[in-house]
Amino acid sequence: MKGQALDNGGMIWLVIGINLGISWGCWRLVGILIGLRKTMVGVTRAIEGADRATHNLLAGAPDAILLGHTGARSLRRHIPGLAQYLSKVRQVLTVALWLQRQLKLLQSKTRGNRPA
Repeated sequence: MKGQALDNGGMIWLVIGINLGISWGCWRLVGILIGLRKTMVGVTRAIEGADRATHNLLAGAPDAILLGHTGARSLRRHIPGLAQYLSKVRQVLTVALWLQRQLKLLQSKTRGNRPA
């Protein structure tokens, strides 16, 4: 009988040891989960801050996009007239450059004939 009592006593200590090991592992897991929770709270706050900053930055964007769209539409309406205007300006500039070259040629010829 005495051998069975020792076996039961040893078995009790084995169960107690296993339970202590499981509880120690669970406490470690709780510590890891608490750390993970703190990290997740920090990440969530950072994402919320970025979301708020982006919202504040882009709050007027729809109005600006609409204004740009309206400006582009208006420009498309006026492009035919703009093309004609640019063509006329190009012609005037071409004539002005031709006149400038002719004046330079004339000046160089007249300076070359003068006695020094």
